Amino acid sequence: MNELPEMPCQELVEVLTDYLDGALAERDRLRLEAHLEECDACTAYVEEFRMLIAAAGRIEPERISPELEMGLLNAFRDLRL
Repeated sequence: MNELPEMPCQELVEVLTDYLDGALAERDRLRLEAHLEECDACTAYVEEFRMLIAAAGRIEPERISPELEMGLLNAFRDLRL
């Protein structure tokens, strides 16, 4: 059986929304899940992202100030794994 190539942390960050939406190709989903089994930092990142989605799902988008939106975008952009 062919072994799947490792997924680096940066690639995980780039494909995370597709993974959470169920839109990631099976091969890449398996690579991502294998990476999560080995990488505590990415596991924590994914959990934080899930918590953010759960919280944001309860907030009406029009109630989010531009400052908060920019702050959230910057926080995830600046996150170092």
